Amino acid sequence: MAKRKDDTDRRGGNVVAGTFRPDLRARIPVEIELPAFLVCALEARVAEANADGDLDERCTLNDYIETELVNLVTLRDVAELDLHVPGFAEAVYEWITEMRE
Repeated sequence: MAKRKDDTDRRGGNVVAGTFRPDLRARIPVEIELPAFLVCALEARVAEANADGDLDERCTLNDYIETELVNLVTLRDVAELDLHVPGFAEAVYEWITEMRE
């Protein structure tokens, strides 16, 4: 039985599949649809957060949702994702540093 050429031979032998990673620090708009009661609850939390804050430190609904979603990402998640998506841990570190400022 004749040996079959592998994929590299058919593609020319010198083709290297590139991996292009997105800038994990970039902001990406996401549109979601939520039930009205959930939006009401989220807006109430934002109002609570802003009740005693300075005008220049006011929280938006977007800010609140972002921080709540970040709470779902564990240290283990960061370590595992950084193995598969190089730069993930660095992007998380930069986000945390930016939030502290």
